[in-house]
Amino acid sequence: MVDLDKNTQEIKEFINASLNRFQEENGQPNSIGIYCCPWAGWLTTNYNIHKNIADTENNCPDFEFVEYDFLELSEWADEYETDHPEYKLNGSVIRHSHNAGDESLNERIFEYLKPIVVDFKEKHNFNFLLQMLDSHKVEVI
Repeated sequence: MVDLDKNTQEIKEFINASLNRFQEENGQPNSIGIYCCPWAGWLTTNYNIHKNIADTENNCPDFEFVEYDFLELSEWADEYETDHPEYKLNGSVIRHSHNAGDESLNERIFEYLKPIVVDFKEKHNFNFLLQMLDSHKVEVI
C-alpha cells in the first residue's frame, strides 16, 4: 500500500525547487504545467514564458519547457503493478481495480494533487495547468 500523505511534502519540495531553478535559469514563467502519471509513478514540471496555457491547448507536452524537472515516484508504479493496488489518503484506502481501467485512479490522484497546486497558485500567482497523462482530468488553476 502507498500512503500518499507521505509523498505530499516531497511533491511540494520538488515543485518549489523546480520553480526556483527555472526562475534562476530562465526568468519568470507565465504558466506552469504539472503533469502526472500515477500508474507509471512520475510527475513533471513544465513551463511557458512566451506561450500561455491556451496556446498549448491545455496540454503540458506542448509547453515551451517540457519535462523541465522529473520526479520519480517509483513506489506508485510498484504498487500499481501488484494484483490489487491500494493507495491510502487522509486515512482512507483507495483500492484500484485493473479491470476498471485507469481513469478512476487518475481522478483520485488528480484530486490529491489539486490542493497542492492551488496552494502554489495562491503563493506565486502564476497560472497552473494540472494534467493527468492519457486522461480527461485536466484543469487550469
